[in-house]
Amino acid sequence: MRSLIVAFCIAVGFISPAFADETPPPVDPARIAAARDLLEVTGVTKQMDGMVEAMSKGFAKGANADTSETGKKLSAQFDSGMKKLLEYKDQMISDFAVLYAQTFTAEEMKTVADFYRSGAGAKFIAKTPDLMRKGAAIGMKYSEKIADEMKAAVPQPEPSAPSAPDQK
Repeated sequence: MRSLIVAFCIAVGFISPAFADETPPPVDPARIAAARDLLEVTGVTKQMDGMVEAMSKGFAKGANADTSETGKKLSAQFDSGMKKLLEYKDQMISDFAVLYAQTFTAEEMKTVADFYRSGAGAKFIAKTPDLMRKGAAIGMKYSEKIADEMKAAVPQPEPSAPSAPDQK
């Protein structure tokens, strides 16, 4: 999960300048309202908070923050960056609303929001954080497996033979 978000942020950083001159057409206020309702009913704000918390815990674990002074410092820097990101949460939600409004009609978003208000939809939303946490654990398991495979593939230096004492 963490690597996906880092990759996303990097991609946005590289892609954004390419589209900086493109001004999107104005979005219908009814679509914006429907998008905001959809974001509200799906709990995007809570999900962002939970995602940042999970990413911070995962980073701390990966940086060995419990056992390494360097890991503690790196983890603190990461946490600081994540807190800074959350300072932009309201603006991000507004940008998400515009994105949704540009992508879906108001009626489509209303239909999806109505689903999320139903029993099955509400259950889906309620279970999503646990699914994300468990999904992140699955991702970490395979990330660790890949890291171990990469370490095993790196040739290890052969131990050198003890040198003989100088003969004079």
